[in-house]
Amino acid sequence: MKIYLSLRIKIAMLVILILNLILIFVGLIIINNVREWEINRLGKNIMDIAQTVAHNSLIAENIGKQNGSNIIQPIAESIRKQTQANFVVVIDMKGIRYSHPVSERLGKHVVGGDESRVLKTGESYISQAVGTLGPSLRAFVPIYRGSKQVGAVIVGMLMKGIEKRINKIVKSIYFALIFGDILGVIGSIFLANNVKKSIFGLEPVEIARLFQEKNAIINSIREGIVAIDKDNKITLINKEAKKILNCEGDPYGKDIREIIPTTRLPILLKTGVPEYNKEQIINGTVILTNRIPIKVGEEVIGAVASFNRKNEVQKLAEELTGVKKFVEALRSQNHEYLNNLHTISGLIQLGEYDKALKLISKVSNQKQELTSFLIKNIKANEIVGLLLGKFDRANELKIRFVIDPKSSLKRIPSLEFKYKLITIIGNLLENAMESFDGNNNVKKKEVYLAIFEKKDYVEIIVKDTGKGIPDSLKTKIFEQGFSTKEGGARGIGLALVKNNVNILGGSIKVDSKVGVGSKFVVIIPYTIKNENIKSCK
Repeated sequence: MKIYLSLRIKIAMLVILILNLILIFVGLIIINNVREWEINRLGKNIMDIAQTVAHNSLIAENIGKQNGSNIIQPIAESIRKQTQANFVVVIDMKGIRYSHPVSERLGKHVVGGDESRVLKTGESYISQAVGTLGPSLRAFVPIYRGSKQVGAVIVGMLMKGIEKRINKIVKSIYFALIFGDILGVIGSIFLANNVKKSIFGLEPVEIARLFQEKNAIINSIREGIVAIDKDNKITLINKEAKKILNCEGDPYGKDIREIIPTTRLPILLKTGVPEYNKEQIINGTVILTNRIPIKVGEEVIGAVASFNRKNEVQKLAEELTGVKKFVEALRSQNHEYLNNLHTISGLIQLGEYDKALKLISKVSNQKQELTSFLIKNIKANEIVGLLLGKFDRANELKIRFVIDPKSSLKRIPSLEFKYKLITIIGNLLENAMESFDGNNNVKKKEVYLAIFEKKDYVEIIVKDTGKGIPDSLKTKIFEQGFSTKEGGARGIGLALVKNNVNILGGSIKVDSKVGVGSKFVVIIPYTIKNENIKSCK
């Protein structure tokens, strides 16, 4: 039966194993070094003691003399008792002892076999040997009387005493290693729990499954999705996004600005404010984009953009390309005709037949002339319908609507271009007509429209004799939601105009004076420069 271990247990066991191996390895090195260091230290100590004894003049003078041990033995024992040495032995050139901790061994030959070197060469050194007191660490120093060597001094420490000292230090090291191991075990358990918590309690198998599910779900979405981290590096991109971006390579890890230079995702990393339903052109196609910052707590760690060039854009196109405006135009037209019919009916009932015929002729001729002019000069039925509707709307509001007789629009490069023009013209005219709201002091209510078709661009001019725009508000009128009028759903028209002009790569200028009126001039090129995307191959 296969035993399954959780990630927490695996991490804890691995850390504990590595920690113990390190502690054992480090402990062995430390203990060996401590042993060597302690033996060297004690060897230096006994060598210093031996040097002191060898330079004692009384000892040098009495070596080789009869009863010389009577002088040397007390001096050597006194030094031994005052130091860490276990024995201080003075010998003559024949190896006969003149001092020893055990007085019965005086006059006898030294034991160990390592004394010949000092007696033959007069060299000072340290060695280990087994003497009468047991294994010991011994320091040898020659003794001179004048320039002649007359003997040597042996100062030693028993190895059992040295081992006792070393074992005491080693015990302290063992205690420190055990304490470190306990701390390491506690730390490994804490680390394992923290790692487990940071991945929301999931096991590696579960993480792998979620990753596969995430990829499958993201790639099945019919919207393009691109996500970046806080360094602007792409961390996620699905198949639909690659298709829309015409991306055949692997963009993961690349800066998003290398792929889409005009992207606003880096701005979201700073502001943390989401953006919804924003239009932009990618590969010649207008797409609708939602941009949302990715937050952990209050910290922005990335951003994600979803964009669609089908369902949502089509739905928005219906909303923004004039469907509502056409309905409104038909309502205005119906209202205007009803007013005229009521007037004609009243004139007939009063017997004013000539006036009724004159009014019928005036209304029909005026509308017929405008219709003929628009059909001849504007080669977009939707725009013609929009302008006719605005004409009726202006009549309803008692506003004179003037279309420049030189106006012309015969070149429509694409459906998207036409839809954008409908939104731009419709909202500019509506804004111009609304400029008279609440202003009864205007003597001449007039709205002027001109559409001039040039070689490389279309120029649209809309003027009104309304209340005008204060200088302090000219920089705000294109902000979505900003309006000088009361009521909900305001501040949308001019924002749409500005957005669509930007998408078409055009420009818009405003000239306005309070109490005189406003003039909007829009320049839209026929060729849209699609420089907002680069290849990620």
